[in-house]
Amino acid sequence: MPDVKKIGLKGFSAVAVFPNVEDTEVKYSAAGEALKFIGASEGNFTDNREEFTIPGDDGVYDSGSEWTYTDVEVTVHEIDLAVLAQLAGCSKDEVKTTIEEGVFDIPTTVALVYRALRRDGGYRCYRYYNAKLLKYSVEHKTKGSSSDGQPYKLTFRCTPRAIDGKIRGTEDVKDAAASATWLASIPTVTPA
Repeated sequence: MPDVKKIGLKGFSAVAVFPNVEDTEVKYSAAGEALKFIGASEGNFTDNREEFTIPGDDGVYDSGSEWTYTDVEVTVHEIDLAVLAQLAGCSKDEVKTTIEEGVFDIPTTVALVYRALRRDGGYRCYRYYNAKLLKYSVEHKTKGSSSDGQPYKLTFRCTPRAIDGKIRGTEDVKDAAASATWLASIPTVTPA
């Protein structure tokens, strides 16, 4: 039996968002310079589905589940206030490096990308086409005798794009250079 390479996942890196998303029934695009998260250390992804049962002929005609959204929690070791303001949809003062957050802020729709290192040295790359920041948290503690960091936990809700209902794209690539190319842009989609 030939040696089969193991492709199990063992990494998480290159987390970024594209801030300029156009999502209509006739066009999807994500553009602008990617906003990169520094020190991404963890990602938790939960696909949420709604179950359904259709009765028929005195029994069950059909049943299953429909994918409605995915919740993504990303842990990063640092985030620039300007990036946080853009994600949260709040006001910022570039001169004072200040953000002001309030109840009427509307989070920006972004496209979220990242990669996971495979055991064979390749990468599995991911794109979430429509993501909105639901919340973020950071736990502040006194330094004391510990030098532990204080990471941010960012929670996004990823929903289908209007043109074709796609939520996520995934591709295996052979190395870091190929993953960088795949994550550098999001393909524009228009009707065929």
